[in-house]
Amino acid sequence: MQITLKNKLQPTEIFRIKRMKEVIKTTQPHGHKDYLEMIYLTEGAGKHHIDFHTFEVKPHSLFFVLPGQIHSWELQEIPKGFVMMFQKDFLLDTKLYDWLFQKFPQPLQNGYDLSNAFAEFQYLLLQIEEENRLQNSHYLDVIQAYVLLLFNKLKRLDPSPSGLVPSALIQSFFSLLNEQYANFREVQAFSDHLNVTAKTLNNACRKFLGKTTSDVISEKVVMEAKRRLLYSDDNLAEIAYELGFTDPSHFNKFFRKQTGVLPGLYRKGIS
Repeated sequence: MQITLKNKLQPTEIFRIKRMKEVIKTTQPHGHKDYLEMIYLTEGAGKHHIDFHTFEVKPHSLFFVLPGQIHSWELQEIPKGFVMMFQKDFLLDTKLYDWLFQKFPQPLQNGYDLSNAFAEFQYLLLQIEEENRLQNSHYLDVIQAYVLLLFNKLKRLDPSPSGLVPSALIQSFFSLLNEQYANFREVQAFSDHLNVTAKTLNNACRKFLGKTTSDVISEKVVMEAKRRLLYSDDNLAEIAYELGFTDPSHFNKFFRKQTGVLPGLYRKGIS
Protein backbone atom coordinates (compact mmCIF):
# COMPACT_ATOMS: atom_id res chain seq x y z
CA MET A 1 0.00 0.00 0.00
CA GLN A 2 1.32 3.42 -0.98
CA ILE A 3 0.83 6.10 1.67
CA THR A 4 -0.43 9.39 0.23
CA LEU A 5 1.34 12.61 1.21
CA LYS A 6 -1.20 15.43 1.19
CA ASN A 7 -0.26 19.07 0.74
CA LYS A 8 -3.16 21.39 1.50
CA LEU A 9 -1.02 24.56 1.53
CA GLN A 10 -0.10 26.62 -1.50
CA PRO A 11 3.65 27.00 -2.26
CA THR A 12 3.74 30.54 -0.82
CA GLU A 13 1.33 29.83 2.04
CA ILE A 14 2.93 29.41 5.45
CA PHE A 15 -0.19 29.35 7.63
CA ARG A 16 -3.86 28.43 7.30
CA ILE A 17 -6.78 28.08 9.68
CA LYS A 18 -10.11 26.56 8.65
CA ARG A 19 -13.10 24.82 10.16
CA MET A 20 -13.14 21.04 10.33
CA LYS A 21 -15.33 19.53 7.62
CA GLU A 22 -18.62 18.62 9.28
CA VAL A 23 -19.00 15.15 7.80
CA ILE A 24 -18.90 11.67 9.27
CA LYS A 25 -16.06 9.92 7.48
CA THR A 26 -13.40 7.26 7.56
CA THR A 27 -10.19 8.31 5.83
CA GLN A 28 -7.31 6.31 4.40
CA PRO A 29 -3.97 6.57 6.23
CA HIS A 30 -2.02 9.55 4.89
CA GLY A 31 0.71 11.98 5.83
CA HIS A 32 1.29 15.71 5.33
CA LYS A 33 4.10 17.23 3.33
CA ASP A 34 6.48 19.15 5.58
CA TYR A 35 3.93 21.00 7.67
CA LEU A 36 2.40 20.58 11.11
CA GLU A 37 -1.35 20.23 11.52
CA MET A 38 -3.22 20.98 14.72
CA ILE A 39 -6.85 19.89 15.09
CA TYR A 40 -9.08 21.12 17.92
CA LEU A 41 -12.56 19.57 18.04
CA THR A 42 -15.43 21.13 19.94
CA GLU A 43 -17.75 18.25 18.96
CA GLY A 44 -17.39 14.75 17.55
CA ALA A 45 -16.88 11.10 18.40
CA GLY A 46 -14.86 8.22 17.00
CA LYS A 47 -11.20 7.36 16.68
CA HIS A 48 -8.11 9.18 15.44
CA HIS A 49 -5.16 6.97 14.46
CA ILE A 50 -1.75 8.68 14.53
CA ASP A 51 1.15 6.41 13.61
CA PHE A 52 0.60 3.31 15.77
CA HIS A 53 -1.49 5.02 18.46
CA THR A 54 -5.28 5.30 18.59
CA PHE A 55 -6.94 8.24 20.37
CA GLU A 56 -10.57 8.71 21.30
CA VAL A 57 -12.29 11.58 19.53
CA LYS A 58 -14.49 13.55 21.91
CA PRO A 59 -15.50 17.18 22.49
CA HIS A 60 -12.61 19.49 23.39
CA SER A 61 -9.89 17.12 22.21
CA LEU A 62 -6.79 18.45 20.48
CA PHE A 63 -4.41 16.56 18.20
CA PHE A 64 -1.13 17.18 16.40
CA VAL A 65 0.03 15.56 13.19
CA LEU A 66 3.74 16.24 12.76
CA PRO A 67 5.70 16.10 9.50
CA GLY A 68 6.46 12.45 8.78
CA GLN A 69 3.58 11.07 10.82
CA ILE A 70 0.71 9.05 9.33
CA HIS A 71 -2.88 9.45 10.48
CA SER A 72 -6.48 8.53 9.66
CA TRP A 73 -9.96 9.14 11.04
CA GLU A 74 -12.85 6.86 11.99
CA LEU A 75 -15.58 9.34 12.87
CA GLN A 76 -18.95 8.26 14.23
CA GLU A 77 -20.46 11.69 14.86
CA ILE A 78 -20.22 14.95 12.92
CA PRO A 79 -17.06 16.77 14.03
CA LYS A 80 -16.87 20.51 14.61
CA GLY A 81 -13.78 22.54 15.34
CA PHE A 82 -10.66 24.12 13.90
CA VAL A 83 -7.73 22.93 11.80
CA MET A 84 -4.49 24.95 11.74
CA MET A 85 -1.60 24.21 9.40
CA PHE A 86 1.91 25.61 9.86
CA GLN A 87 4.88 25.57 7.56
CA LYS A 88 8.15 25.44 9.50
CA ASP A 89 9.05 29.00 8.49
CA PHE A 90 6.00 30.41 10.28
CA LEU A 91 7.64 29.80 13.67
CA LEU A 92 11.27 29.76 12.54
CA ASP A 93 12.44 32.64 14.75
CA THR A 94 10.58 31.55 17.87
CA LYS A 95 11.51 29.39 20.83
CA LEU A 96 8.76 26.95 19.86
CA TYR A 97 10.39 25.99 16.56
CA ASP A 98 12.58 23.23 17.98
CA TRP A 99 9.83 22.06 20.33
CA LEU A 100 7.32 21.62 17.53
CA PHE A 101 9.43 20.48 14.60
CA GLN A 102 11.94 18.27 16.38
CA LYS A 103 10.93 15.06 14.60
CA PHE A 104 12.47 12.57 16.98
CA PRO A 105 11.85 11.84 19.70
CA GLN A 106 8.29 13.13 19.43
CA PRO A 107 8.24 16.32 21.53
CA LEU A 108 4.49 16.45 22.11
CA GLN A 109 1.98 14.27 23.78
CA ASN A 110 -1.23 13.90 21.79
CA GLY A 111 -4.94 13.69 22.36
CA TYR A 112 -5.04 16.62 24.78
CA ASP A 113 -8.27 16.92 26.76
CA LEU A 114 -9.11 20.63 27.00
CA SER A 115 -12.45 20.15 28.78
CA ASN A 116 -11.30 22.22 31.74
CA ALA A 117 -9.76 24.98 29.61
CA PHE A 118 -11.81 24.97 26.41
CA ALA A 119 -13.12 28.55 26.74
CA GLU A 120 -9.59 29.97 26.80
CA PHE A 121 -8.36 27.93 23.85
CA GLN A 122 -11.52 28.46 21.83
CA TYR A 123 -11.21 32.22 22.35
CA LEU A 124 -7.63 32.19 21.03
CA LEU A 125 -8.62 30.17 17.97
CA LEU A 126 -11.52 32.51 17.22
CA GLN A 127 -9.14 35.47 17.40
CA ILE A 128 -6.71 33.73 15.05
CA GLU A 129 -9.54 32.91 12.66
CA GLU A 130 -10.76 36.53 12.64
CA GLU A 131 -7.27 37.95 12.04
CA ASN A 132 -6.80 35.53 9.17
CA ARG A 133 -10.18 36.51 7.69
CA LEU A 134 -9.63 40.28 7.86
CA GLN A 135 -5.92 40.21 6.93
CA ASN A 136 -5.26 43.71 8.18
CA SER A 137 -1.70 45.06 8.27
CA HIS A 138 0.74 42.82 10.18
CA TYR A 139 -1.97 40.18 10.58
CA LEU A 140 0.53 37.31 10.35
CA ASP A 141 2.57 38.83 13.18
CA VAL A 142 -0.58 39.09 15.29
CA ILE A 143 -1.53 35.50 14.46
CA GLN A 144 1.95 34.33 15.37
CA ALA A 145 1.64 36.05 18.76
CA TYR A 146 -1.68 34.28 19.39
CA VAL A 147 -0.18 30.96 18.27
CA LEU A 148 2.77 31.38 20.62
CA LEU A 149 0.39 32.13 23.48
CA LEU A 150 -1.74 29.10 22.61
CA PHE A 151 1.20 26.70 22.53
CA ASN A 152 2.73 28.04 25.72
CA LYS A 153 -0.62 27.60 27.45
CA LEU A 154 -0.71 24.08 26.05
CA LYS A 155 2.75 23.28 27.39
CA ARG A 156 1.40 23.86 30.89
CA LEU A 157 -0.98 20.94 30.37
CA ASP A 158 1.74 18.58 29.16
CA PRO A 159 2.98 16.42 32.06
CA SER A 160 5.99 15.16 30.13
CA PRO A 161 8.18 18.05 28.94
CA SER A 162 11.58 18.27 30.58
CA GLY A 163 11.76 22.04 30.27
CA LEU A 164 15.15 21.67 28.65
CA VAL A 165 15.89 23.23 25.28
CA PRO A 166 17.80 20.83 23.02
CA SER A 167 21.41 21.86 22.56
CA ALA A 168 22.94 22.41 19.12
CA LEU A 169 24.56 18.98 19.43
CA ILE A 170 21.26 17.26 20.24
CA GLN A 171 19.51 19.05 17.36
CA SER A 172 22.26 17.97 14.97
CA PHE A 173 22.06 14.41 16.29
CA PHE A 174 18.28 14.25 15.80
CA SER A 175 18.64 15.61 12.27
CA LEU A 176 21.35 13.07 11.42
CA LEU A 177 19.35 10.27 13.02
CA ASN A 178 16.27 11.11 10.92
CA GLU A 179 18.40 10.89 7.78
CA GLN A 180 20.71 7.98 8.58
CA TYR A 181 18.90 5.60 10.95
CA ALA A 182 18.97 2.88 8.27
CA ASN A 183 22.69 3.36 7.57
CA PHE A 184 24.22 3.96 11.00
CA ARG A 185 23.63 1.74 13.98
CA GLU A 186 26.71 2.36 16.11
CA VAL A 187 27.09 5.35 18.41
CA GLN A 188 30.63 5.88 17.12
CA ALA A 189 29.35 6.41 13.56
CA PHE A 190 27.08 9.24 14.72
CA SER A 191 29.70 10.85 16.94
CA ASP A 192 32.28 10.74 14.13
CA HIS A 193 29.91 12.53 11.75
CA LEU A 194 29.15 15.12 14.44
CA ASN A 195 32.87 15.61 15.23
CA VAL A 196 32.49 14.81 18.92
CA THR A 197 33.44 11.86 21.07
CA ALA A 198 30.97 9.09 21.74
CA LYS A 199 31.13 10.02 25.43
CA THR A 200 30.18 13.65 24.72
CA LEU A 201 27.19 12.58 22.62
CA ASN A 202 26.13 10.06 25.24
CA ASN A 203 26.30 12.67 28.00
CA ALA A 204 24.19 15.07 25.91
CA CYS A 205 21.52 12.40 25.36
CA ARG A 206 21.46 11.51 29.05
CA LYS A 207 21.08 15.17 30.02
CA PHE A 208 18.27 15.94 27.57
CA LEU A 209 16.43 12.59 27.42
CA GLY A 210 17.65 10.57 30.37
CA LYS A 211 18.68 7.84 27.89
CA THR A 212 21.85 6.61 26.27
CA THR A 213 22.63 7.38 22.64
CA SER A 214 22.26 3.68 21.85
CA ASP A 215 18.77 3.64 23.38
CA VAL A 216 17.72 6.65 21.29
CA ILE A 217 18.99 5.04 18.09
CA SER A 218 17.13 1.82 18.87
CA GLU A 219 13.90 3.70 19.63
CA LYS A 220 14.10 5.48 16.28
CA VAL A 221 14.58 2.20 14.38
CA VAL A 222 11.70 0.58 16.28
CA MET A 223 9.43 3.55 15.53
CA GLU A 224 10.19 3.34 11.80
CA ALA A 225 9.75 -0.45 11.87
CA LYS A 226 6.32 -0.10 13.49
CA ARG A 227 5.24 2.42 10.85
CA ARG A 228 6.19 0.03 8.08
CA LEU A 229 4.57 -2.96 9.77
CA LEU A 230 1.34 -1.03 10.18
CA TYR A 231 1.08 0.93 6.93
CA SER A 232 3.17 -1.01 4.39
CA ASP A 233 2.42 -4.19 2.48
CA ASP A 234 6.14 -5.03 2.32
CA ASN A 235 7.06 -8.43 3.72
CA LEU A 236 9.29 -8.75 6.78
CA ALA A 237 12.45 -9.36 4.75
CA GLU A 238 11.85 -6.21 2.68
CA ILE A 239 11.27 -4.15 5.81
CA ALA A 240 14.44 -5.55 7.38
CA TYR A 241 16.53 -4.50 4.38
CA GLU A 242 14.86 -1.07 4.24
CA LEU A 243 15.90 -0.51 7.85
CA GLY A 244 19.51 -1.48 7.17
CA PHE A 245 19.55 -5.03 8.52
CA THR A 246 21.66 -7.40 6.42
CA ASP A 247 19.68 -10.44 7.54
CA PRO A 248 15.93 -10.62 8.36
CA SER A 249 16.73 -12.84 11.34
CA HIS A 250 18.76 -9.98 12.86
CA PHE A 251 15.73 -7.72 12.45
CA ASN A 252 13.51 -10.29 14.18
CA LYS A 253 15.90 -10.56 17.12
CA PHE A 254 16.30 -6.78 17.39
CA PHE A 255 12.56 -6.09 17.27
CA ARG A 256 11.75 -8.82 19.79
CA LYS A 257 14.43 -7.54 22.17
CA GLN A 258 13.06 -4.00 21.98
CA THR A 259 9.32 -4.75 22.07
CA GLY A 260 8.93 -8.24 23.50
CA VAL A 261 7.23 -9.62 20.37
CA LEU A 262 8.32 -10.71 16.92
CA PRO A 263 7.54 -8.25 14.10
CA GLY A 264 5.14 -10.67 12.41
CA LEU A 265 3.08 -11.02 15.60
CA TYR A 266 3.16 -7.26 16.13
CA ARG A 267 1.81 -6.69 12.61
CA LYS A 268 -0.91 -9.29 13.10
CA GLY A 269 -1.93 -7.82 16.44
CA ILE A 270 -2.27 -4.19 15.33
CA SER A 271 -3.84 -4.91 11.97
